[in-house]
Amino acid sequence: MTSKKEAIRAVLTDEIYESIKSLLMDHAIQPGERVSIDGLARDLKVSQTPIREALARLESDDLVVRKPLTGYSATPVLTLNELIELYEFRFMIEPRAIETATKLLTVEGEEKLKAELNFAKKITTGEKYSAYRSVSEHDQRFHSLIVTLSGNTFMDAAYKRSHCHLHLFRLNPTSAPVQKLAIKEHSMIFKAMLSRDAKAAREAMTEHLENSRDRILPFILKQG
Repeated sequence: MTSKKEAIRAVLTDEIYESIKSLLMDHAIQPGERVSIDGLARDLKVSQTPIREALARLESDDLVVRKPLTGYSATPVLTLNELIELYEFRFMIEPRAIETATKLLTVEGEEKLKAELNFAKKITTGEKYSAYRSVSEHDQRFHSLIVTLSGNTFMDAAYKRSHCHLHLFRLNPTSAPVQKLAIKEHSMIFKAMLSRDAKAAREAMTEHLENSRDRILPFILKQG
């Protein structure tokens, strides 16, 4: 049984994790920059312990990397080539996954997808992590749920390890209207799944991924 002290510590660690994550996503800690545990402890007015615990979680998110003797540093953002490769990976995984998930869709799976889309109707949008955090988390949950519903555990594990939504939002969170457009496309994908039309669902997912890629590419090209 979890003690009150342990529960309070877990809440504190979660808060510190989100605070540091916000700094990384908004580039207040620049990609490649060394992360100072002492500095974060001072700025966030906590001991080093929750900072270290949060950084360990962020390392598993692939947002920071720990090197011997030098400590933690922020991971670089995706290069143009890495972005293209990430979408190649998604094009291999997600259309196939949704096709299978649509064929296997149960009432329970349908309710989970519906609940996620109902949640999306209430979320905020914006260009700072504090504003678009809900969009990013919804995006990750929606796509991950579809891959999970395919029933392919290896595909599911590989997809989750990619942390693709964190990388993409960190690269370019885009504007609020574009974020709302992505959520609208999720509704269209769900509609195709509800019809139990695996081909239509695959086409909707492919179109959504193409749109997502095409919304980000100009920004990357502009950055050089």
